Amino acid sequence: MKFLTTYLQSGEEVRYRAKIHFFFFLQPAVLLSFGFLCYCDSVSITHYLGVTLLFLGLVSLVQRVFVKIGSIYAVTNKRVILKTGIISRRTVELVLAKCEGIQVVQSVLGRLFGFGSIVITTGGAINRYYYVAKPFQFKMEINKQIR
Repeated sequence: MKFLTTYLQSGEEVRYRAKIHFFFFLQPAVLLSFGFLCYCDSVSITHYLGVTLLFLGLVSLVQRVFVKIGSIYAVTNKRVILKTGIISRRTVELVLAKCEGIQVVQSVLGRLFGFGSIVITTGGAINRYYYVAKPFQFKMEINKQIR
């Protein structure tokens, strides 16, 4: 949040801030679970498979925690700010008047659990952000600020 407050222009207020959905952590959870089950087995082949799955699950979990910590998806009264990354940073600022298209893509699981991808197009550039919680609310807030 410190990045966002120091990044705002004078007279700019945050109207909505989207979060990354917990489903983003499903893959590491599955890898860690299967890794633990295989690790506890007494057969040596599954034991080594378990160690490998635990390692992959841990690496995936750490990577996704960094993505969650380093991501900001915010709508202000003047623009949309999309920032990802901690060490290497990618920031996209979209002036509300320049947003040509906002698309929400949801799978069946996304509809059931309330997450999806946001696709924003401006001047031929396409920006896609995955696992956004409540994506239609994010889209609605952008549309509210445009009007």
